[in-house]
Amino acid sequence: MRLSGRYLGTCIITFILVVTFKSLIFLEEVNILFKKGISKEEYLRNVKKSEFVQNVSFLIPNATIKNLKKITISAEEFRKYSYIKTGNVLIDNYGSNNNMHNGENGRGVTFVGEEKKKVKELLKKHRINVLASDIIPLNRLVPDSRPHRCKYRTYAHDLPTTSIIIPFYDEWPSILIRTLYSIINRTPRHLLQEIILVDDNSQMAELKRPLDEYISDNFPKGIIKVLRNPSRLGLIKARLKGWRESTGQVVVFFDSHMEVNIDWLQPLLTEVKKDRKTIAMGVLDYVNAESFEYRFNEGYMTRYGFDWRLVFFETFFRQDQIGATEEDVRPGTIMVGAAYAVDSKYFGEIGAYDEGMTVWGGENLEMSWRVWMCGGRFVHLPCSHLGHIARGQPYDFPGGRRNIEVYNYKRAVEVWMEPNHKQFVYDHFPEMAIINAGDLSERFKLKEKLQCKNFTWFLTNVWQELSIFDHNVFAWGSARNLQNNQCLDNHSYLFQAPEALYVEICHYKLATQGFSWTKEKLLRTSLQCVVVKDMQEGTRPILEDCIIGPRDQWDHTKVSNLVLKCCSVCARDTLDLIWSCPELEDRI
Repeated sequence: MRLSGRYLGTCIITFILVVTFKSLIFLEEVNILFKKGISKEEYLRNVKKSEFVQNVSFLIPNATIKNLKKITISAEEFRKYSYIKTGNVLIDNYGSNNNMHNGENGRGVTFVGEEKKKVKELLKKHRINVLASDIIPLNRLVPDSRPHRCKYRTYAHDLPTTSIIIPFYDEWPSILIRTLYSIINRTPRHLLQEIILVDDNSQMAELKRPLDEYISDNFPKGIIKVLRNPSRLGLIKARLKGWRESTGQVVVFFDSHMEVNIDWLQPLLTEVKKDRKTIAMGVLDYVNAESFEYRFNEGYMTRYGFDWRLVFFETFFRQDQIGATEEDVRPGTIMVGAAYAVDSKYFGEIGAYDEGMTVWGGENLEMSWRVWMCGGRFVHLPCSHLGHIARGQPYDFPGGRRNIEVYNYKRAVEVWMEPNHKQFVYDHFPEMAIINAGDLSERFKLKEKLQCKNFTWFLTNVWQELSIFDHNVFAWGSARNLQNNQCLDNHSYLFQAPEALYVEICHYKLATQGFSWTKEKLLRTSLQCVVVKDMQEGTRPILEDCIIGPRDQWDHTKVSNLVLKCCSVCARDTLDLIWSCPELEDRI
């Protein structure tokens, strides 16, 4: 018996290592596939009958692929009875996973030798290690990444029903299906109204009939719906299509390469139920695109911001934004496109997405501005965690990515920013001046109907970190050394932590050489202030956040010196001659 048990265990581990979800064929077929040098893509495009159904016979004693039954229960039965078995062991046996399997519990997968070379090729093509994905269980467990006390929180049973919208375009099949299993297995059944997949005209044959058959055979009937675009519409329009077909009280938008964590949905729904004009966002953990390791930073939570280039970046929450406990709700500034929940009716009332935008880019900025300025709120929920694969875009943007982004940005800027703000954005995107942003009349009508506040209000109350160059200042522009034509330069630094201040040959672009001398006598650049942390000889000014850092004051003398007001020290000495006797060139 002992020998038989070891033998069976060895067989299970061996099978998991070699089986791939995408082809989902028996071990001998896999060996033939590689021996003949046939790619998995070629094999799957030539199969006459879908092999998408995973061979799970090794998990069930005396079972074979022939006597495994298709799932017949309905979505309604699945939601109503939490104890009901579906017939799919990846759902019914979830939680009893074998921790020895590759990638289980969020572990990463590594490759050596020839396999490692193959991985490098795949990464170039797909921007993601599809080989790793194919050998990791579709229903793997992930580590609980929430703050410790979140696990003791309880939630009301009568939370809103939820539709999850997942657009995809040529997503690798095992990655997409793992996203589905994570939702099915880690979401309270009675809350899951449906998952709506929106195929944005994918070209991979495996994502057509084989995907339909797999979903039909392995998930409760009607719990997952697939919509297909006859032509590529882009992420924005695909999400809107999914939303219009949804029936849940709340919609959650996902990317197609995610793995939700434990009790991820309830915190979001609790906040939306409390105030329907809320955009509730979870915390994104990181699934490594090469190893598929599920990573998170314990005790740290990401906040998002932007600068006048409309660059979206990660930063941290100020202490005044953190509540009494680390689980408390925190105010957001800018949202990411995935992993947020919103009341479905409110989403329509607030203007959904701007349908005039194309493909992808800028929609998260525009929506965040609109929600805040038009009476809503955007919050982060520390007890809601979701894993997300961060990767470069593996596909082309029709018309070119920059052109699409600039077009979308212009639509957002023209509607929501005031003229003095637009000039800062146009300074970085000179081509914006001649781009036709299309018809904006409906968006202006929406703005008027909702009686929205202006962008100055947003920057004053929501995103105070971003400097309005020409607001409440003595002068603004570039700080230039008259003797050598060098200007102060922030080197595009985005973050709050201290960083060096530089000088470069003047080009007068505001993104890096824009500075203001404010009425409070602060010397500010886009996102930081110029400060002197140590008055010892040789100390040089640095950049640091204007809110959480020191607020050093500067005087500008008649002989064009900038002097640190607190200590009457000339900037010539403080800057160790790197920036001597500059002037602020007034651009008003």
